[in-house]
Amino acid sequence: MAQTVFSFEQPALRKLQRPRINGWLLTFAAATWLLLYAGLGWRFWTRGIHLANALDAGLLVACVVLGVAVALGWRNAWSNFRRGLLPGRWPALNLAQLRELTPSQFEAYVAYRLFERKGYRVDNVRDTKDGGIDIPVTDGLGQQAIVQCKRYRGTVGAPIVRDLYGTMVHHGAAYAYLVTNSTFSEEARIWAAGKPIELIDGRRLLELSQAE
Repeated sequence: MAQTVFSFEQPALRKLQRPRINGWLLTFAAATWLLLYAGLGWRFWTRGIHLANALDAGLLVACVVLGVAVALGWRNAWSNFRRGLLPGRWPALNLAQLRELTPSQFEAYVAYRLFERKGYRVDNVRDTKDGGIDIPVTDGLGQQAIVQCKRYRGTVGAPIVRDLYGTMVHHGAAYAYLVTNSTFSEEARIWAAGKPIELIDGRRLLELSQAE
């Protein structure tokens, strides 16, 4: 039987850190952009736009570039803030406790206990799903993967694995994880065999989340 080339059993990948933007620097950049924007507005209002003028063209380019940088900076800061609102630093839970979590809480638990602690970068955790992706992650080699979480009381069957495989191919991910607090059917395991999909059932979830 073919084996997948990834696993939590691999040696630990290097820890990836999401770049953090200094709040004061971002505020200063935003204030500078506002002053530049206001100055350009007054200059163009009183003198008109003369793109042939090197100073006017340079100021306009600087305003656009700085504006894009500030917008991306605030977007990153907002993303970090939203992640901070989600329950983080989860303790290891048992199966009974996992069943009591909401779907969003279960995703946050998986994101932290299984992926962030193992050196993966969690790119985003959303309540609004993106085409079947619950948790996009990036490993220490820079490969992108997708994670789908199923907080079930029943057995996870082959159709869900097939759907995840289609999502993985559609988004061009290197591999995928399907994580559940329950179990997988034999058909699901057979269908996933040899494909870049790792199935993590409740028993395995407990092992991985409790390991230090």
